Amino acid sequence: MKVSEDVYLVGSGAIGLSNPLDCHVYLLADKQGLALIDAGAGLDTDQILTNVANEGFDPHDIRYLIVTHCHTDHAAGARHVKSQTSCEVVSSSEEKPYIEHGSDEELGLGVCKKSKWYPDDLTYKHCKIDRSLNDKDILSLGAHKISPVVLSGHSYGVLCLLVESGNRRMFFSSDSVFLNGTIGLGNWPGCSLDAYRANISKLRDLQVDELYPGHMLWTLREGQNHLDKAIDNLTYGWIPPIGGHNHPVY
Repeated sequence: MKVSEDVYLVGSGAIGLSNPLDCHVYLLADKQGLALIDAGAGLDTDQILTNVANEGFDPHDIRYLIVTHCHTDHAAGARHVKSQTSCEVVSSSEEKPYIEHGSDEELGLGVCKKSKWYPDDLTYKHCKIDRSLNDKDILSLGAHKISPVVLSGHSYGVLCLLVESGNRRMFFSSDSVFLNGTIGLGNWPGCSLDAYRANISKLRDLQVDELYPGHMLWTLREGQNHLDKAIDNLTYGWIPPIGGHNHPVY
């Protein structure tokens, strides 16, 4: 599903593109190769790769699989994508040990099963990380400059991505910030309101046009307004509005 000039949605349980447990899986397309952002829950990963092919791309041209954080709906499909494409698997340094060998408790999988968000028999498939990114690193994909913004709060260190191409500035916020300034605060290991407060200012003055969260709607204009609202929401006395009231964000 083409979303903008070079961004495609190739997986999403919410809109029926792939397994119901999958987050939004984005494909960033460049003449020099492809970057897949997240890999879904690993229950129907071949459908995601089929969707890439149906958009006219060769899955073997996926140079990077960027796993934004360790939660099952984003990361458990990474090992299968790697095996089918030989891509380089990328994460933040903070999320790397959990994607590679985190326990169910560390991954938040136990609390998600207890909450009936996942079936009891779901097994997490760990994946080796080939490259870890931190703030101020740069990942190049042809004409696309990808700058990591590591944001602790929803998880240990969510790898958000500021992507610049020409005059466009795109931001893949994963589960850290959603439209209207809601955040992904929940009750699982690695999730912290204190960390949100300490790190949310990283999203200030990014001049984002297009905002692509890991769940629910995205926007192609004035994305910075939504980031600014999230920053402001974290300055008040009550816990900020939380995304995913009707659709769990995990």
